[in-house]
Amino acid sequence: MILMKADWKLQKAAPYFERIRAIPENRVCRNLILLLLIFWVYIFVTFAAEIVCSFFVGVTAQMFGVPATIWQENADAGLLLQLFLTLPCIALTFVCCRCIENRPVRTMYLTRKKLLPDYLVGALLGFAMMSAVVLAALAGGALKFEHAAAGSSPVIMVLLFLGWMIQGFSEELTFRGWLMTSVGTHHGVWFAVLISAVNFALMHFANNGFSVFAVVNLFLFGIVTALYVLKTGSLWGAAAMHSIWNWAQGNFFGMQVSGIGTGSTVLNFSQTDKAVWLGGGTFGLEAGAATTAVLIITAVILLLMPQRSLQNEEDNTNGAI
Repeated sequence: MILMKADWKLQKAAPYFERIRAIPENRVCRNLILLLLIFWVYIFVTFAAEIVCSFFVGVTAQMFGVPATIWQENADAGLLLQLFLTLPCIALTFVCCRCIENRPVRTMYLTRKKLLPDYLVGALLGFAMMSAVVLAALAGGALKFEHAAAGSSPVIMVLLFLGWMIQGFSEELTFRGWLMTSVGTHHGVWFAVLISAVNFALMHFANNGFSVFAVVNLFLFGIVTALYVLKTGSLWGAAAMHSIWNWAQGNFFGMQVSGIGTGSTVLNFSQTDKAVWLGGGTFGLEAGAATTAVLIITAVILLLMPQRSLQNEEDNTNGAI
């Protein structure tokens, strides 16, 4: 009975996109090729902005006597720089939505209603998912527990946590808040989900250890976060899930995050030579079958989950960012 009632076609999420289409004088591009071209120009602009910001951070650091090589020699410093440099991406994404497409920022699934509970539930889900991946890889012999970390600076750990919060929000805002809603405005809901997931996976092609398995899992992760946004009608839970998934993987369990090394950790697990297909190898857990299984199960559960009632226009206007 539950399977029969499930909204497999995501028809109940369609009204949100219809409201965007009905906004007077919106400039959301109807041509998919042109829209994707604009999107990738945006990606290169944000990449350039990060390089410029990185340069100024380095120059400023040297003025205060910080060695120029600290970003390469200190894993925590290098990771923190990467994470906090996603802030310009957030600003540029808002500009694209508001100035290029001429639609309110609230149409990016950013609502004040249930913000905190949504974020907390998403965070718990992200931690539970990554814990399940680690346990599956551990049981299959792909991982081994080394030790609990000692001597990590509490300040650094807090900064890393905040950095992952910013980074996760940045990517969800870009791929689900902007790209998915833009595509869904003039195309089908499922099509918008798939386009956002494909582009999310392609964004990681330059990461260390990138593989076909990594592409599949990154694509599935994009599907999961997109479904979570659509089912809850809010970006906050998906952003939290994304952030805590990365934080737990890197700075709690001590694993690679999409091929990126991490510094300070709470626990320390390492890859073994066994069952590489399960643990993911140099790219990390996100290129392993344990992650595939967890993501597929989560996606099915989300599809079976009831759709949260969409707010009416008055609620969206008065209760959204």
